[in-house]
Amino acid sequence: MRFLCLHGLGTNSEIFSAQTVSLRYEMEDGHAFDFVEGTIPASPAPETKSYYPDADAHFNYFDLDSVESMQRALKQLDDYVELEGPYDGVIAYSHGAALVATYIAAHTRPPFKCAIFISGARPADPTVLQRGELRLLNAEQDGVLLHLPTAHIWGTNDSLYPDTSQYLSQLCDSESRAVFLHEEGHNVPGGKAREAVLGASKAIRRTMDKAMVVLQ
Repeated sequence: MRFLCLHGLGTNSEIFSAQTVSLRYEMEDGHAFDFVEGTIPASPAPETKSYYPDADAHFNYFDLDSVESMQRALKQLDDYVELEGPYDGVIAYSHGAALVATYIAAHTRPPFKCAIFISGARPADPTVLQRGELRLLNAEQDGVLLHLPTAHIWGTNDSLYPDTSQYLSQLCDSESRAVFLHEEGHNVPGGKAREAVLGASKAIRRTMDKAMVVLQ
């Protein structure tokens, strides 16, 4: 399978590649990963700054409070998928997950066969965005909007964004949704957190298996 990979707030593609190396190893051989970088210079993310002190540049995909920036990021993502795709799946972390989930919600037919969200942030309402306004989606008001196999991986002790991943998961079809909770905070499971890596990998493989049924 071919995956598009989007990093988190204030990091970059190289950092996200390093963050996901353990998870990608557990996905086994035969998969390709395309890491796309944000275009907006940003300050280093606090949760990664100490781990990657030598990183030269850090980026966001969009400014958090700017409708125009979000609209531009969605257009850039759409252009990239059109030019470099198709992709079977997407792996997105935090800020990148918010962009991807908004992008998927804007499509009647999902542009990917599966999505893997790690510490996912809440997506915006794409319809409201078109009117030049910003509103975050929630399942109580909007129902299920993402109809594709998804994996949701987040820390129960996430002190940065404690509820956003759950909000995102509730927007996804429960019958094709896999959830794994860990105790590694607002981070991608990796390194010495072997139990978290194995649990997250199991959720990812379940999601990929469901996507393979779609591909057949």
